[in-house]
Amino acid sequence: MCEEQNKQIDQAEEEEEREPEKIFGVFSRESLTMLGVGVGVLVLMGIITIASVVVTSKADPAEPIQPFPTSGDMLDYLVQNGDIQERDALQVSWYHSANSKSELDKALKSTAMVLEADVNVQGYNTANETQIPIMAHPPDVYSDNTLQEWLDSVLKSKKGIKLDFKSIEAVSPSLEILRRKNQTGINRPVWLNADILRGPNVPNVWPVVNSTAFLGLIQSEFPEATISPGWKVLYLPLTPSYTRDMVEEMYALVQHVPQRVTFPVLAVMVRKAWPHLSWLLSQASRFSLTLWQGQENPSVNDLLFIRDNSNPQRVYYDIYEPVLSQFKAAASQRRLRRFYPGGDLVDYFNPENRDGMNIRWDWVSDRASLLSLLKESAGGMLVIPVGSKKDHPEVSVVENAVPELSLQECLDLVLASPELHGLYFQVKSQAVLTPTLRLLNQAYDDDRLFRPTWINMDVSRGAFETPGYISGAEFLETVNQVFPYVTLAPGWPLEALSEGYTQPLVEDMIQLFKGAWQDVSLQLRAVPLGRSNPGRRRLLETQPRFSLTVEHGPGQGGYNSGYTGLISVRGGDIRRSFYNMPTDYKAKLFADVYTS
Repeated sequence: MCEEQNKQIDQAEEEEEREPEKIFGVFSRESLTMLGVGVGVLVLMGIITIASVVVTSKADPAEPIQPFPTSGDMLDYLVQNGDIQERDALQVSWYHSANSKSELDKALKSTAMVLEADVNVQGYNTANETQIPIMAHPPDVYSDNTLQEWLDSVLKSKKGIKLDFKSIEAVSPSLEILRRKNQTGINRPVWLNADILRGPNVPNVWPVVNSTAFLGLIQSEFPEATISPGWKVLYLPLTPSYTRDMVEEMYALVQHVPQRVTFPVLAVMVRKAWPHLSWLLSQASRFSLTLWQGQENPSVNDLLFIRDNSNPQRVYYDIYEPVLSQFKAAASQRRLRRFYPGGDLVDYFNPENRDGMNIRWDWVSDRASLLSLLKESAGGMLVIPVGSKKDHPEVSVVENAVPELSLQECLDLVLASPELHGLYFQVKSQAVLTPTLRLLNQAYDDDRLFRPTWINMDVSRGAFETPGYISGAEFLETVNQVFPYVTLAPGWPLEALSEGYTQPLVEDMIQLFKGAWQDVSLQLRAVPLGRSNPGRRRLLETQPRFSLTVEHGPGQGGYNSGYTGLISVRGGDIRRSFYNMPTDYKAKLFADVYTS
C-alpha cells in the first residue's frame, strides 16, 4: 500500500515538472514572451504608420489632387481644397511675379493660394527672339524658367494659376502648352490676363496686347479658362479714373465670350470709378473684379466702400500688407455701411419681401420736424424741398422752413444720425441745383455721405417742353459735372399732364435718360397716372432700366383720387416701384393691396 502511494506521488511530481511555470497564475513564461513580442510589433507598426501620415500631410505634392476644370470658379476650387471656408474673394491670397526658379520656389513654399507670373517669349523684340514662352517681366526678355518648367513645378502643388501675358507673341505657344498639359489634367482654375486697352492717363503711344487677337486665340486654342482682360493704367493723383467710355469699350469686347471674366483694376482708382465698374458687374453674373495694388496704397476706407457695395463673391483683393490686414480687420467690425449714394434703394433698406412699398417716406418741413424724424423714425427716405435763401439765391435752404434752415445744417444733422435714412432733394429751381450738388460733393469728399441720395426736378423736353423749367439736357449735364454719384429722379411739369402720361410724354422722357449711367427713377403723380392707360403700360415696360416712384398726398387730393394710379404700379416690379406718400395714405394702400 505504501509502495503504491509512493508511485502516485512520484508520478504527480513528474507531471508537475512537465507543466510550464505560470506567471500570476495565468501566463506561462513562454506565452508572456510571445505576447511581449506581439505587442512590440504592433507598437512599431503604429509608429511607422503615424510617421507616414505626418510626412504625407506635410508633403503637399503627395496629396491626391481632385479633378477640377481649368475654366472653373476660383472660389469653388479653394473651398474644395479647404483653403477657404466660404466663397468670399477677400480670403484669397496671392503671390506676385513668381517668375524665376528661385522666386517660384519661395512662392510654392508660401501660404499663397494663387500664383501670378508673367509670360513673354524668349528674346522678345530682339534678333534672338524665339517662340519659347518664358517667365519674365519687362524689361527682362530672358529667364532661367520656361513656362513648361514653371507648370511642371506648380502642378505638383495645389495653387491656382494666373498667367499675365506681356506680348501677343507669347499667347499662342503658351496656350498650346496649356492644352497639352490639360490632357493629363491641370485640375485647377487657370486665369489668362493681358492689358488689352489703354486706361486712365495712358498715352496712345504706349503698347497694349491686341485685344482681338488675344480673345480670339483663347477661343480657338484654349477656351477652358477664365479671361482677365485689363486696362494699362498710369496713376497720377488728382487725375481722372476709369471712365464710362473705357468701361463700355471693354464690355463691347467681352460681352459675347462664354467664359468667366474677371477685370483687373487698379485699387487706388476704383472708388471714383465705382458707378461705371458696378455697372459693368451688373451686366453678367460671370463677371468679377480683381483689385490690384501698384506703388500707391489704396486707403482702407476706399476698400471698405467697395466691399460694402459689392457681392463678396465677385471682388478679389490682390492687396499688399499691411493694408490688407488693416482692411480685413475693419471689414469684420460692426460699423455703418459705406453705401454708394447712387446705389439701389432696396439694397440699402432691405425692406420686407424686397418690396419698395415697404420703404417709408417722410417730409421735412423745418428743423423741428427733421429732429423729430431722426429721433422717432426707424428710417426711410427724407423728402427735403430745396429753395433759395432770401437775398442770397445761390444759398440752398429747406424751402419755407421757419425759422430758416440751411441745407448745410439739414445735411449735417442727417449725416450724424445712426439710423438708415435716405435723402430725396426736391430741387425747386435751377438756381439752387448747382449749390445743392456742391454741398453733396463736399460731404462725399469728406467721407460722410454714405446714404441713398436722389435729385428730383421737373424738367422740360420735347412733348413736355414747358416754359419756366430746366431743360432735361441741362439738368443731366449739371449733375454729371458737379456731383454725378446720385439717383436721378426727373418728373414732368404738372402743366404738361392735363391728359395724363401720354405715350409721347413717356417716350420723350425715356429717350432723354436712356443714356444716363446713373440709376433713374421716373417721378409720377398718382392722379394723372390713373387716366393714362397706354402711357402707364409703357412706363411699366421700362422697369428693367428705370424705377418708378408714385407721389400722392393731400395736396393732390384724397387717397381715393389717386387709387387707380397707385394700384396700377403694383402690376410692375415691386423691387422697382416706390411710393412717396404720407403714412395714413400708405396704410390705406396696404389695406387695398393685401385685401384685393
